Formats: sequence, C-alpha cells, structure tokens
Amino acid sequence: MSDFDFSVPRRQSFNGVFLIFLADLVKRIRQNIYLLAVPFFKQNLMQDYGLYIYLGLALLLVIQFVYSYLSYLKFQFSIQEDAFHLDHGVIKLSHVEIPFERIQNINLQQNILQQVFNVVGFEIETAGEGTAEIKIKALENNFAKALKNKLIEEKKRAKNEDVNESQDSETKATTSDEVSEHAESEEKSLLFQLSFSRLLKVGVSSNFLKGLGLLFAFFAYVYNFIMDFLSNIYDIDFDEDFKNRIPETLSFVVIMIFGLFILGFLITILMTILKYFNLKIVKNQQNYEVDYGLFKRVNKVIKKSKTQIFEIETNPLKKFFKINNIYVSQAASNQVTEKQKIGLVGVSTDNINTLFNSIYDLKLPEQKFDRLQSQPRLIFRYLYRNLILLAVLGGLAYIFYFNWLSVSTIVFIAIVLAYVIQLKVKKSYIGFNQDLICVGGGSIHTNTKFIEIHKLQSVHLKRNIFQQNNNHADLVLETASGTVTIEYLKVKSANDIFNYLIYKIESTDKDWI
Repeated sequence: MSDFDFSVPRRQSFNGVFLIFLADLVKRIRQNIYLLAVPFFKQNLMQDYGLYIYLGLALLLVIQFVYSYLSYLKFQFSIQEDAFHLDHGVIKLSHVEIPFERIQNINLQQNILQQVFNVVGFEIETAGEGTAEIKIKALENNFAKALKNKLIEEKKRAKNEDVNESQDSETKATTSDEVSEHAESEEKSLLFQLSFSRLLKVGVSSNFLKGLGLLFAFFAYVYNFIMDFLSNIYDIDFDEDFKNRIPETLSFVVIMIFGLFILGFLITILMTILKYFNLKIVKNQQNYEVDYGLFKRVNKVIKKSKTQIFEIETNPLKKFFKINNIYVSQAASNQVTEKQKIGLVGVSTDNINTLFNSIYDLKLPEQKFDRLQSQPRLIFRYLYRNLILLAVLGGLAYIFYFNWLSVSTIVFIAIVLAYVIQLKVKKSYIGFNQDLICVGGGSIHTNTKFIEIHKLQSVHLKRNIFQQNNNHADLVLETASGTVTIEYLKVKSANDIFNYLIYKIESTDKDWI
C-alpha cells in the first residue's frame, strides 16, 4: 500500500526546476543558434558592444529561469476518481484529463541530466496517440514507481467496473480471478539481462554505416566551417589548393578513409553501449518490462494485447555470435517509427521462443507457413531507384574530378548495389498459416516480421501501370502500428492471399482491442 496521497495536487520534484530550466535553455539555443552566433562573426562587434551583449545574455538567462520556475509552479497533477488530472502552462493555462481506461502504457526513463538531479521522467501513452500524451520531466524514483502502480490499479478497477456492469455472474468470477492474478503478478521474474560481453557483440555486429555517416557529416561540417573562416581572413583558395594536392597524396587519402571507417566502427559500438547498457527484460504476468540505457535510462512495457508486429533481425555477424535483435511495434494512432519500436538486442534463440510463445500463445519452432516469393521483376524497381543515385554520382565525378579513380569507385558502388538488390529480392516473401502472417525482408540484414491475422485492420492490392501490364501486384497489410508491403507478387497469387486474409479477418471470433 502506497504512503502517498495522489488525490492531492502535486508538483514535480524541486530538482525539476533546474532540469526544466536547462531543457528550456537548450531548446531556446537551438531555435536561435544562428542569431546567437552573429556576434562572433562580425568584426569589432564584441570589442565595441561586448559588455552590452553579455548583459543582454545574462538578462535572457534570468528571464528564462523565471519562466521555467513559473512553469514548475503551474505544473500540478493528481489522481481523482474519474481520471488523471494535469494543469500546466504559464501564459496559456491548460487542463488535461486522462480517463484510466484510455491509458495504454506508462514508461519511466532517465537521461543523463535526470541522473545528475536524481529524478526520473514519467510518460503516459494513451489510446489514439502515437506518442506519450503526458510527459513529466522530474519525479523522485520511489514516487514515480508508486504513481505508476496506482494508475495501473485504477485502470484495472475501471476495467473491472465496466465488466461488472455488462457481464453476468460467471464473467464476474472470471474477473475476480484476473484481479487475483494481478495480485500475484507483483512477483516479477527476470527473463533476460544483457551482459557487457554480449553488448560488445551487439555493437560489433550492428550497422556501423550509421556511425560512419555521423562521422562524415561531422568532418564535413568542421571542414566547411574552417575553410570558410580562413578564406575570409586569408586571400587563399583552399579548395583549389587542396584539389591540386590530392593526386600527390593518394596514400594519405586512403589512410584517412580507412581511419574514418575504424572511427565509424568504434562510434557504432560506443552508441550501442550507451543506448542498451544493462538491458533487462522482466516478465510481469503476461507483460514484459524492458529497461535499458546508461545516460538515458528507458523503461517500457510490451503488452500482449497491444503488440502488432514482432520482428526478428539478424545478419551474418549476429549469427556467428549466436545473438539476435527483436523489435516490437505496438498499437498507435500513427505509423510507428524505428525510434518508437521497443528494441531487445543480443537475445538468444531460446529467449525469442519464450517471448514469442508468451505474446502469441504459439511455439515459434512449430510454425509452418505456406510461402510465396516476390518475383524477379522486383529487381528492375530497385534498379530504377538506384540508377538515379549512380547518375548523380557520375555527374558530380564528371564535373569536379573525372579520372580512373572516380570511374572505378562508381563501378564498385554499382556492383555493390547490384548485389544488395539481388539479396533484397531473394529475401522478400510472405508466408501464412491459420494464425500468423510471416513477412521476410532485408539485404545484408535479414528481417522476419510476424503479424497475427485477426489484428489486421485492412488488406488491399496495389498495382502501378507497369504491374498492370505484366500481371503483378503489391500486397499491402495495414496494422494498428503501420503498413507492411510485400512487393511484386504474381497477381493471381496475390488475389488468392488477399481473399484468404479477408475471409480469416471476417470469420474470426478473436478480438484484441
């Protein structure tokens, strides 16, 4: 039983004043970064007006702190009999009420600043919203956990009251069983905890091109900034000078590119460690609580009823290390982005089977699917898309630096793209059985998505002008977390699957909402 009286309006932790101030300050700096940078690029401006500029910045800081403090004072929340109530705003006051039955998920998270101030963030996701509708930045850890448990209890109570009003005595007995099961669910069991050695394997087997892209973007920004800055001071054409020296220092360029690849690889490992540090999966009745992160601690819940897409990702390195990644997409009002998916990395095959069985009440190794492969014509669709990229690269090479090296590079890129395209077509398929749909995809990575048939919202065929002439179609599956498309199936086979899925959806007696 909690010692907190949630019916009394409360504010965030007092440390939240400084957290709100810093968060608002960062937001203002991002909005006005170019304006703030002007004094440092105007000659003699700091020398002539430096005192006034510093005084102005200090005044803005004071105003921002006062605004953040007023925001802290006006931000109050409470739990009443009907809903969760929240008042917020400084100039424009707002009152929000969230009925308990609309609450879908309650997430706790802790970024680096929240760890410094010893507070946690509190988010409430509701039905009909793609993101958290309620975000509280700073609560004491014990209070946040008690508030989460209280809201879960109120949601259960509201659900039970609805059931009691609409069901007979037999259903009431079932409901009381559910309540007792909830009481028993206080005992949580640890399903999986990611060790540091396995976390390193996840980083090594991740897509290091993301880290490499960030590194290239950073160096490009620094290079352009330095060149522009020096060109304004010295009458030197650095671009022309650098271009003339490239043929003479080809070995330096090769070493630099190799170094960038190594740095990109290390950055990817570091980003993986920071994001998924101490990842834990705890089973709580039929739900799974996922907790991870070093600087930003994230706590999310995988709900059986809300799960729409269960995705397994692997690649050759992950297979070598005997690890896999799982991404769970849950119901939302909008297309679920990659960032919104709940990721579980470094899991074993046994962990996958356990989680799959808990969510679907089915054993994954026993599932057999009738499989239909995407047709080879899909290669041309991908070729058309990548020809644009090759044409742009070729045009840039011709205009700026056309020689055997640039031509060889473009040919190499074309060969790699052709290989990737061949893999994408080979791995694109749809499988189905009485309960599930299995959709394959990927190129170097292999992605396998599972969707329960009765959770489909709609199914339709899409055919462009070329597909109408060559008797092909794309099959589009709409779920409550987004769209899944299987490209270039034979139109007759696509129609057969379409009719089968429509029949299964309309004839099922299962309900997940």
